[in-house]
Amino acid sequence: MTRARLCWLALAMLALAQGVAAGPVEEIAQVLRRKGLDPPAENLLQTLAADNLAERLKQIDPFARHFRPEEYRSPLSGYQSWVGIGAELVPQGQNVLLSLYHGGAAEGAGIADRSRLTGIDGEKIAGWDLARVATRLRGEAGTTVRLTVVAPGGKPDTRAVTRQSFRPLDVEMVPPGNLKVLRIRDFVGGLTRPALLATVGFVKATSPDGKKFLHDPLIIDLRDSSGGDLYEALDIAGIFLPAGTPLATLRRSGGEHTFFLSPAGEKLLMPLVFLVGPDTASAAEILAGILQRQGRAKLVGQRTYGKCSSQTDQFLSDGSILRYTNSEILFPDGGSCSGTGLAPDREVAAEDFQDISKLVQKARTFH
Repeated sequence: MTRARLCWLALAMLALAQGVAAGPVEEIAQVLRRKGLDPPAENLLQTLAADNLAERLKQIDPFARHFRPEEYRSPLSGYQSWVGIGAELVPQGQNVLLSLYHGGAAEGAGIADRSRLTGIDGEKIAGWDLARVATRLRGEAGTTVRLTVVAPGGKPDTRAVTRQSFRPLDVEMVPPGNLKVLRIRDFVGGLTRPALLATVGFVKATSPDGKKFLHDPLIIDLRDSSGGDLYEALDIAGIFLPAGTPLATLRRSGGEHTFFLSPAGEKLLMPLVFLVGPDTASAAEILAGILQRQGRAKLVGQRTYGKCSSQTDQFLSDGSILRYTNSEILFPDGGSCSGTGLAPDREVAAEDFQDISKLVQKARTFH
């Protein structure tokens, strides 16, 4: 056995003797004490322990989370290739919806976006948790799974979907593509803004009437966007507003404030509508809120989640990661969406919220 291996074993045995979680728990308390947005109550920090970590973190910071290394995915990493059916699972009460990736296997099999999944390979999924559904949908490229689905406003249908390797786009067309609705699921630093500009350019270039395209509303679907990189959202807001327009104020721990203005550069001038709902949060909510408050965009859908704050990740000595709130965004009028969400300009009934064609009809009534 090598000396390095013996050293590693000795350290491991020492950690077991002292309590593996002791170091990370104290580190977590120190991070929250020194770097958290608002100083947490010391009595809560003193009660942090390995066996109550998740519960206590939620009391201290509702959006804090502790990840083991194998659970962690950086919010800045963007989308990676994977093998699957080409759809994101969206829980809606007791139901599971399929939010399709444009060009993925499920779309190719003729499944409608936001269809309700009711069965896998002939077995009903009622009562299954999301992890069990996801496990049953996984499989190797080239294998087939039979999905029973109910399209929005439709009847049950069963389709065979052949799993394939797939890498989602940063900005994509919502199926069916003829509606010309764009979807942003996540905000990735340095990627989402140029992807949006490129996608808008593609839609304009392929539009039969370029002038009409500039006057029709640009509809962006944020219903499944739970956030991502805050600064990317601010950069995107800037392409819809004149240079020098106030975007937001960033409030950090210790009372530090940073003000953001729209920069010079390429601007998109067409009318703008965001599709939003209860899962629209964080960076997506901030983007929609800025442009709604500035009178630049209308919101269609349902009230948003209510999280106008930003988190950062701190790597700990044992390899685990703490995600904690380090800043809050204030809109140009000084308000925030935290705890309240954004109210849509046109609210949509629950039975129509999953039907993209009905949402588009509502969006187009503004112009």
